[in-house]
Amino acid sequence: MQLYALQYVVLGFVGLCIGSFFNVLIWRIPRGESIVWPPSHCTGCGGRISAFDNFPVISYIILGGKCRRCKSPISPVYPIVEIITAAALIAVWRLLDITLLHPWYVNLTPVFKVTSLLLLIPISVIDIRHYIIPDRFTLPFLLFSLGLSFIPDGVSLWYANPLLSLLGALAGGGTLFVVGAVGTFAMKKGDAMGMGDVKLMAYLGALWGYKTALLGIAFGALLGSVVGGVMLLTKSLNDDHRIPFGPFLAFGTAVAVFAGDPLLRWYISLF
Repeated sequence: MQLYALQYVVLGFVGLCIGSFFNVLIWRIPRGESIVWPPSHCTGCGGRISAFDNFPVISYIILGGKCRRCKSPISPVYPIVEIITAAALIAVWRLLDITLLHPWYVNLTPVFKVTSLLLLIPISVIDIRHYIIPDRFTLPFLLFSLGLSFIPDGVSLWYANPLLSLLGALAGGGTLFVVGAVGTFAMKKGDAMGMGDVKLMAYLGALWGYKTALLGIAFGALLGSVVGGVMLLTKSLNDDHRIPFGPFLAFGTAVAVFAGDPLLRWYISLF
């Protein structure tokens, strides 16, 4: 019991540190900045942030949400991302029943599974803020996921079948591409679906399989429709009625990974 508690404490701390790094990605990648240089600095005065002031969550509380030098407010998004990442890491580790060590090799499969889901956090925040999903998140992971499908079963991600991985990429990305093309033709203005969303689902489909990708799109579209309807009724949409779809796809995929099969069986049982 104590060992399990210690494991979750360690996972929580690691999750906070990963969340702190995600905050760097969220701020710098959309601006085309390096994620390694310069070191962490205040976005208000540009002053370097010391290691003592850069401790996840705790430093934010100690500083009262303000820069030590210029007293500029620090966005609460920073600790929120860190806490969400820590909670997500613990949940993913627990629900997927992850074990890193096997008798004769170090199992890298959980690392890739966890990474693919945790990365949905910075992707979602960037999409909410900038209406983009940078290729630096999606394209390398798409190629990586397709490549890993060639590794023999036992150290591969999910299945050792390149055809299934390719089918998953086509199911995820292709479905959104077709939906976007139809939507663009019907509305006759702008793109109904961003290519970032297409690439996101292509990489998740290649990694988790076609069923998870399709269920993720379905769950994401359902949630997006509900939220979009509420925003439309409350007149809280922006002037061009743009809604970032990435967060809904992220949430839908997470639901599909953890509860897709039982939810699908429940739905089928209704008929």
